[in-house]
Amino acid sequence: MFFTSEGRELFIDQGTALDLDIFATSAASGLTIFALIDRTRSYVGRDHLRRRLAAPADSIEEIALLQQAHRVIAEDLVAYRNGLDRADPDAVNRYVDSRWEIPEGHHWLSRAIGSLWLGIRYPEYIREVENGQTRVIAMLRAADEIRRKLASADNALLREHGAALALLIESPECRELMRIGNHRSGAARLAFDQLARSAAKVRLRALADRLGAFEALWSIGAATAEHGWAYPQIGTRLRITGLFHPFLAVGAVANDFALDATVRVCFLTGPNMAGKSTFLKAVAVASLLAQVGAGVPAESMEFVPVRTLFSSVQIVDNIGAGESFYLAEVRRIRSLATALLKHGSAIAVVDEPFRGTNVHDASEATLAVITRLANQPAAVTLVASHLGEIGPLIANDPRIRSLHFAADVSVDPPRFDYQVREGVSEQRLGMILLNQEKVLELLEQSAAAVVSAV
Repeated sequence: MFFTSEGRELFIDQGTALDLDIFATSAASGLTIFALIDRTRSYVGRDHLRRRLAAPADSIEEIALLQQAHRVIAEDLVAYRNGLDRADPDAVNRYVDSRWEIPEGHHWLSRAIGSLWLGIRYPEYIREVENGQTRVIAMLRAADEIRRKLASADNALLREHGAALALLIESPECRELMRIGNHRSGAARLAFDQLARSAAKVRLRALADRLGAFEALWSIGAATAEHGWAYPQIGTRLRITGLFHPFLAVGAVANDFALDATVRVCFLTGPNMAGKSTFLKAVAVASLLAQVGAGVPAESMEFVPVRTLFSSVQIVDNIGAGESFYLAEVRRIRSLATALLKHGSAIAVVDEPFRGTNVHDASEATLAVITRLANQPAAVTLVASHLGEIGPLIANDPRIRSLHFAADVSVDPPRFDYQVREGVSEQRLGMILLNQEKVLELLEQSAAAVVSAV
């Protein structure tokens, strides 16, 4: 983290990361949230971006500074990009970590005879040093250009990056490298190499790392501008207009979604394929990007920073350990309870809880969990379920809001508009889809064929 304020980090567990396709996905599209914001060209920059997405900020102050930094960078994307490309921190890291050395006893020959002998006797070494010298000097000069721009930036975080770059560039080791780097003799190249890969190595790697951290900021600013996402506002409630899942940017159906500050649970119903799961993920992804300090796939958003982002969408049972699907579901909800106990505030999305058991038990368990989630003073949980019968039991609870998706069953096949609505859905598409796919007809035909054959 760049700041040592009261802000810590947003907690995201592995299950949530997989559910939301943050770094990896099993979907055929292969799309990930990381890929949507990754505009880095260096390994060190990509590593910093991964860390930023894996542990977003939870401090209001830090999120605001990150947003502002991304906006400022977006005003001069090309200039910063050119500077980062010239710096090429990966090439410098490869050079300073290389192990090419000439025998100690030959050092005096290089000083006495010069670069001609050194190049003849150790051609690979001299080529490596020449290239390394070029890369190091280019990084130092590019870093100095970037720090000059950052020094006057209207953002404390960017000025901090500029100050950190300045300290490294002005260090005795880096100043000496700049001085030696102007010479091309064998002795000078040898001296440069000895310094760069020994006493100055720590400084050069630190400089490359700082440039990588800045590239991560640049990447988020560039991606937000490219996608046309809106920067959210920090407020007192969760409110989103024109929300869509970023994987469905082309032709996506946008939804408005708002919860009063007193609402702790959103109970979401509707038939299969109507859009519940996608909506849950869209809310969670927008919440994640908001705390990264990035723009969000929506027209506007107001949010309250939280300490936990939790998702329970794709449950996998563990047959080898004797764990049933239902037990896996229970333990996933337990993970949410544990996170709330430890971190307090959260945005959580839960898709079809307890579908691994019978309807009666599922209804009872879902109702029990929802009513207790409604008691959480600093958490907002969205629960998607087919169990519309729960609706009347929570209808008068001001802490719970019911929304639903619907299908037009007057046409064949049923038509979905993917729009969220008030209230609870009682629609059932199970038999409609079964008949649509002619499953029962095929089973009857297969049975008749066997009988006739006998």
